[in-house]
Amino acid sequence: MEFRYKIAAALAVFVLLIGVVFAIQWVYLNREASTTHGGYQLDETFTVDDFSYGPQTWAPYASKMPLIPGADVNVNEGFYLMFVDLNATSNLNATFPRVQVDYAFSGLHGTAAFHVYGYIHANGAISWTNRVEGTGASGYYVTMDPQPTNSLAVPIMEDHNHIFVKIANDAGATYNDNGNNTYYMKFEKEGGGLNSLHITTDPRTPTGQVTNTNNSTGTFFVNFTGDRVQDNFILLVAVNGAIGGDFQLNLKVSVPQ
Repeated sequence: MEFRYKIAAALAVFVLLIGVVFAIQWVYLNREASTTHGGYQLDETFTVDDFSYGPQTWAPYASKMPLIPGADVNVNEGFYLMFVDLNATSNLNATFPRVQVDYAFSGLHGTAAFHVYGYIHANGAISWTNRVEGTGASGYYVTMDPQPTNSLAVPIMEDHNHIFVKIANDAGATYNDNGNNTYYMKFEKEGGGLNSLHITTDPRTPTGQVTNTNNSTGTFFVNFTGDRVQDNFILLVAVNGAIGGDFQLNLKVSVPQ
């Protein structure tokens, strides 16, 4: 009889431990995204006034890089650009190192393209970005209620490389090395700096994919897989179509532990 009581007690303890483990896992998997500073690295809403460049079809790189796959980079039309400092980099101690970006659009009447640039403070320049076309390409594209593109009173970028780009954040650049809230684009050769930065919708697929969606709200992740740790990520947001006073883009950025 005493032996059976011991077995029953042991089983009860075992079941209790299993319950505790499942409870801990549930809390872990359902917790809010945490960050390296205990809050969002960025929680800001951007408007039509935050676009700095355009209209153009290309993003800065060693050569003009298409903002969307297949775009003709030899014409200046279509998209207006802003550069957003995410004030974040991957937590390398996390199970899936990445930076989480939650976006919410209102007043989007066209296509928005997201691409990522990487900054290493010791290098003093942006020298990495995601590949837009071909094998290993990644990017995130949102299309809603397309309407003909209107004109904004901003300039086309003066060049595609070895240039300073303005940051749209109210707080300016996290690394304000140039003293004017800009980052310097420095790509030394064609094909360089393309294989270590990615945009993905699944942290378990760190090299990412090309995503096309019509969801006005959503989540994607940016990360690097190269051998040089990035100090900061800068998000390129390019939008075409009718951009007016009703346009808003809220970005919340966090670094999951």
